[in-house]
Amino acid sequence: MLKIARLAALAALVMLPHGALAGPEETLNSWYTMLQSGSDARIAGLLADDAVIILEDIGVEQSKAEFVDSLDEWKDAITGGSLEWKLKKKTSDSATATVCYRFTSGPMMVREDFTFSGDRIVKSVQKQLGSDCEKF
Repeated sequence: MLKIARLAALAALVMLPHGALAGPEETLNSWYTMLQSGSDARIAGLLADDAVIILEDIGVEQSKAEFVDSLDEWKDAITGGSLEWKLKKKTSDSATATVCYRFTSGPMMVREDFTFSGDRIVKSVQKQLGSDCEKF
């Protein structure tokens, strides 16, 4: 009976909305894990409905829907590659990460600034720091 109760408690915990457990660092850990795998449904769940993704270097601003729609291209780009990230600073509603994207075409180091509302990402601003990850 105790085993069933533990399983039920674990199942309930897993079913909780993401925000019931997550702070900025946990949200980003999920974010980068999902980006690596290209899991668009899970990535969409980390974004607020009014989220904005800004790619500064190429002058692109995307809504949540536009970003999620672009994930098929992302999956193609990250296939055979990898990413690593480091949290540089965080507050209760913002965080900055440095990310090394190792695409098959070559590496790229990026600074990503996030703003959160609760456990959801409401804004992500990405800026390339270099075309290699030597200083990562």
